[in-house]
Amino acid sequence: MRILDRERYWAFLKAYLICFTALVGLNVVIDAFSNFDEFLKRASGVELIWIMGRYYLVHMSQFYDRLCGVISMMAAIFTVTWMQRNNELLAMLAAGLSTQRVIRPVLVSALIVSVLSVINQEVIMARCADELQRVHADDGKGKVEVHGAYDSSRIYIHGRDADRATNSIVGFNATLPVGVTGEIRELEGSEARYIPLGHPTSPLKGGWLTVGSTLDPPFDEAHPPGEDSLVVPVTDLRGLPLPFGNKAVPAGDVYFLRSDLDFQSITRRSEWFQFATTVDLIRGISLPSNEAQKLDIAVFLHGRLLRPVLSMVLMFMSLPLVLGGYGRNMFVNLGLALGTSALFYATSFIGSYLGSNAVIPPELSSWAPLIGFGTYARVRWWQIRT
Repeated sequence: MRILDRERYWAFLKAYLICFTALVGLNVVIDAFSNFDEFLKRASGVELIWIMGRYYLVHMSQFYDRLCGVISMMAAIFTVTWMQRNNELLAMLAAGLSTQRVIRPVLVSALIVSVLSVINQEVIMARCADELQRVHADDGKGKVEVHGAYDSSRIYIHGRDADRATNSIVGFNATLPVGVTGEIRELEGSEARYIPLGHPTSPLKGGWLTVGSTLDPPFDEAHPPGEDSLVVPVTDLRGLPLPFGNKAVPAGDVYFLRSDLDFQSITRRSEWFQFATTVDLIRGISLPSNEAQKLDIAVFLHGRLLRPVLSMVLMFMSLPLVLGGYGRNMFVNLGLALGTSALFYATSFIGSYLGSNAVIPPELSSWAPLIGFGTYARVRWWQIRT
């Protein structure tokens, strides 16, 4: 690596850290002041500072995910403009280097940052997905709303509210279609708990244990359900993790409903897919429980796959504004670049909106901005003076 290249990498790193601190810090400050009353519902004093610090440390990955393209573009603009202000670019051009060769370290740096943004999406945000979906007043211990959904057997499951500590639901209800029990039945339980497949002690796994239950219409005593039935009457509770732990079992029947719709799937917020991994998004499109969000997930998935490419396109659109001879004023260059970014993101937002509302195919909602702006970026890039 040559000395001039090392200087460009160092200049980009400094500009990037400054832009990251300014933009992400500004988002944190604005959000903290806007929701301070919500944090006060959870704690006060030193504990409040600790809670807010942890909240924004986790959510910093989300702020960065939203701003990574703009931060990278601004860092590149500052780096190149500073070269022009110090007449470094002119000296290197006089030495016989082309403009594209001079700014190669800036482009390589932007590519590295794009890789870091992918790691942030696939690893950091995915591991912190539960915390990222919480509102400011949510301490992770209170009850949450239950969102009705279908499982792979087309059983519709919903409830009144849920307890995250025990994976339990109050006011459980499941509508069983004809294909499951021979006729439409309603399974209602005062309480229910989801027992995952990996539970170490439970004899029944991969479904909902409902207590204080009624089944309407009930099974025919002459033809009881078999062992492979999705709905199993339970008479022996030994070894089974009961809803809400050691709480007394309510009066009524006990059933076990086999289902792949787990506790997390029925209690997560509608924007859960924004924090999922790409693999989970691909799997989630085909799940019956996500039928209502299928278009939103598809549009978001295509946008995520193309995001690193779109970030580089934005870079190739913005740098010619500086290198094309528009002046050495850093703030004028930055203003022109931000205006270009605003147009770029507005077009991407409109495409996503049209795709989510089935006006255009999900693929086109993401590829159309790439094709349009990518063509323009290529034309502008080759107009740079060398």
